[in-house]
Amino acid sequence: MRRFIVACGIVAVGALTLVASAYAVPSFTRQTGMTCAQCHVMFGAPVPNFTFTGKKFRLNGYRIPFVTERIEAGQEGSLGGKRLSMSLFPYLSLRYQSVFAAQSKANGASEAGPISSNPTSRLAIFTGGPVADHFGLWTEMYLTPDGSPTREWTFGVFSLDEYDLRFTQMKDNNVFGLAFNNQGISEVSGFGPWPVSIPQEHNRGGFAGWSHPNRGNLLAYAWLNDKILVSGGATPGQNNLDWRRLAYLGQVAYALFNSDQRELWFNVMYKAGNDDIPFITSTRPANDRTWDYNSTVGGIDATRTTPGPYLSSDLAKTSRMTTEVRYSFVDNGPHSMEVMGRVNFNHDTYRDNAEAKRNDVGGAVRYTYNRTYGLDVGVWKPVTFEFTDETGTTYDIESKMAFQSYFSFQPAMNMILSLSYGKTQAQTLTAAPTTGWNWSLGVDFLF
Repeated sequence: MRRFIVACGIVAVGALTLVASAYAVPSFTRQTGMTCAQCHVMFGAPVPNFTFTGKKFRLNGYRIPFVTERIEAGQEGSLGGKRLSMSLFPYLSLRYQSVFAAQSKANGASEAGPISSNPTSRLAIFTGGPVADHFGLWTEMYLTPDGSPTREWTFGVFSLDEYDLRFTQMKDNNVFGLAFNNQGISEVSGFGPWPVSIPQEHNRGGFAGWSHPNRGNLLAYAWLNDKILVSGGATPGQNNLDWRRLAYLGQVAYALFNSDQRELWFNVMYKAGNDDIPFITSTRPANDRTWDYNSTVGGIDATRTTPGPYLSSDLAKTSRMTTEVRYSFVDNGPHSMEVMGRVNFNHDTYRDNAEAKRNDVGGAVRYTYNRTYGLDVGVWKPVTFEFTDETGTTYDIESKMAFQSYFSFQPAMNMILSLSYGKTQAQTLTAAPTTGWNWSLGVDFLF
């Protein structure tokens, strides 16, 4: 309870001192009159990246200074049940995704698997927009065939994915806000989810872009003079809601260029505490709608006195830091592009005296021609990856460069055809990694 009070105090003090993965969805176009292209160059393939306007729209509680007409009753700013403010537009958007064809070669396999297709890959339901004068809400919900041995909709699962509630106050070019959500700190500010091809361990535990573990971030932030972003708060981890163990979050970003036409950001994000999913552990939903955990490096389980992968309950302390530089321009003739470079520093210490270190470097580029044809490429590699077991034995884990690419065709702002190709690898404590690959051809559209 004391930690929870301290965390709330930090958020509140931060807000007084300083005094959003939302997708490009048609409901935001209906409520603002802006096109999807105002906030995103492309809305997917695989995830959106935000323009300068998109970042500020997100930080301002999913609102701009002008909106469509509203049904109003009572005096603006009044409290209690005598006030009604309801915009004349639907808050709801739908997203359909289908896989025309997909194939993969498992790590270390001699042959690739069969080519498969799934016209009913997943259905998403998005709700979001401003509520009252200073609140905004964003949610994502998914119906997917995961959980079925044959991946049929009849046995699909319904997932409550993203939740983001904001309280914001805008003054001149400054935005001050409080956020309660289950997203990573980069997504709160619009610096995520792109690029997904380069890992950063501030948002552990998600699966396949449609499921987040239950957790509740409390964050305060300020967007100052359209050039400085400062954000800070706390989270009780990523697979529990108990504030007796938690991690503290922070982000500082500075823009040398700050317009849709040209952006240049220096960004640092940090997390530290005693509760998180270890970065040597992967997470995926089980058929019984609980979470399964597996070690990402083969051989770790065998070093433990307690069988199984390391869990958040095994964590003594963690620190995760990501530094990045982002440069982008939009509509320079027919050309739009965003380029970023990232360095990660990750260190976990466990209660049995084992520890893990992994430092990564990577880069990504998203190029779009005439807002219609796009190419997304990301590469990354751990430059340091060590695991020290509970007896003090240290293992240098070999890694190869990872690669992921997407070619996109966007015939309309709310529809994308994409072809993806990526290299995969499986790592072990004592041997060279085995590799594989995957590709898929799919369609993604929203209403």
